[in-house]
Amino acid sequence: MQSFSRGMALLVVVMAVLVFTASVAAVLGIWIANTPVTNAILKLIDPFISTLQAAEDAIGNVDKGLGNVQDVVTNLQAFLDSAGLVKELLPGVVGTVVDIANSLANLQLSLADTGIKVVDAREMLETIQSGVAYWIDLASIFLSILFLWIAFSQVSLFIHGWFYFSGKNLLEKRALDGRIPASNPDRSNHLV
Repeated sequence: MQSFSRGMALLVVVMAVLVFTASVAAVLGIWIANTPVTNAILKLIDPFISTLQAAEDAIGNVDKGLGNVQDVVTNLQAFLDSAGLVKELLPGVVGTVVDIANSLANLQLSLADTGIKVVDAREMLETIQSGVAYWIDLASIFLSILFLWIAFSQVSLFIHGWFYFSGKNLLEKRALDGRIPASNPDRSNHLV
């Protein structure tokens, strides 16, 4: 039974060292990866913002062109309404011009609605872009605290495992103030 207990204690010591090392490596890895991850996300978002900006500009240009065409159609409609003879001779032309004017008005409304959605999407991506560094830093801090806590707990496991494996109290210097017994022949009653 004694060798089984020592073997389990050794296993606890080895696992504590491995988990401690992995936890410290995780903290280092988190901060090494912080900047590259932030830059990769920003690099991923930039093309979308540029594309939406280009779409916004194109929608503005198309809307301006539609406004010019709308002006021409309105002038043509006014001319056809004022010229009674042309209206009598070509009744279908007036109806077609009215249909074109209505279609252009509907197209401009749809284009304006699409423009608003493009602007909203671009602004949302810019908001995400401005907050990426903050949220990645916050996640890095949280994960660092978590892994440091895990590393700290492994130190305690190592100390207890070492005591049960070798019988040596690694906290013996602290025993001078009376909180921890300096030597404890009965390991089962040892509380740290």
